[in-house]
Amino acid sequence: MAEIVAAAAAVHAPQLLSRPPYEELDKLDTSTDALKQFAAVLDETDPDAVLVIGIDHLETFWLEAVPTFTLVISEECEARYTHFSRRKKVHTDLAVDLLKGVIAQDFDLTYSQDAELGHAFLTPFEYILGDRETPVIPLLVNSYLPPLPSPRRCYALGRAIAKSLESRPERIAVIASGGMSHFPGTARYTAPNYEFDRWVIQEAAAGRYDELLDLTPVNLDEVGESELLTWFVMLGIIGDVPGTLLSYQELSHHGHGVIQFAPPLAAKADGPVPGDESVPRHGGHIFAQDDYVYYRFPEPSSLPLNKFLRRVITEGDFRTAFVSDRDATIDAGGLGEKERAALRGDGFDDLVELGAHPLLALSAWQVVKNELSATS
Repeated sequence: MAEIVAAAAAVHAPQLLSRPPYEELDKLDTSTDALKQFAAVLDETDPDAVLVIGIDHLETFWLEAVPTFTLVISEECEARYTHFSRRKKVHTDLAVDLLKGVIAQDFDLTYSQDAELGHAFLTPFEYILGDRETPVIPLLVNSYLPPLPSPRRCYALGRAIAKSLESRPERIAVIASGGMSHFPGTARYTAPNYEFDRWVIQEAAAGRYDELLDLTPVNLDEVGESELLTWFVMLGIIGDVPGTLLSYQELSHHGHGVIQFAPPLAAKADGPVPGDESVPRHGGHIFAQDDYVYYRFPEPSSLPLNKFLRRVITEGDFRTAFVSDRDATIDAGGLGEKERAALRGDGFDDLVELGAHPLLALSAWQVVKNELSATS
């Protein structure tokens, strides 16, 4: 039977890669130090494969198809963010067995043999796996294009994965690559729910997950925690074990958390103590939304604008043209007057108002800002 020798939940913020000068660099350093601390665990445990559970920021899949769960089964995979990239060998034999085993349990799972991954995978590839030759198995969870899977459905997928591993001999590490509270690209970008993060950390320290699993996708949207869906898949694989906080950083727009679940660690003196109930349920938050507010279903009428933004993010030549001659690039885009005006403005709020997906609006703004900074 396969053995889970290491497991962690890990922040993957793109700023950890690009390190823009306007960020709090000391906090970025603390987050990457925690990722490297877990990297040392891989040296100690020497896994045969690393299952990396990440999300898609509309970098891998596009609106022609939005799969809920996707296993990447190719000989190699590449993760990219702007000019940063890393290639990793995929443990295809194990990945194929996982696919067949999960589907045999009546759990539908998409697979891809030609997926380009984004920064949710590149960040752990860079700071945890580094130059190690350990093969990976990438698994994507839809976290930003409603309708989303529930926490309990993600947990059930994890249980199905654990069962399909029963016949395998490998030693496996699991990385759940997902945020803590943040609202990228929305009007709440600078208002994360840090108290909800502290409650999640408190529950993890106690190995207590029922109330987290009872949350709905709309609840997660309300507190900026949809990326916790990757955590719930991991918990289904490893069981309801307590976690130890390696680092938590409050940035102006994001709670950066790194928590190790396996092998177990003694609680740190300055970390949450198992059984500590100092943070109230849900961090004191009272849920009020009855539908998605921050990451809504993308209406088909917004496709041309979203397609333009995706080109800015993923196509280097198009982005360079946009930066060097914004007006000409916008005018050639076949967009309406309001969309063209919003693209000429600063920030991303007007784009979101017009139907742009917040992640695309923010990511386009970030990569353009980074390119302008690099050329100035």
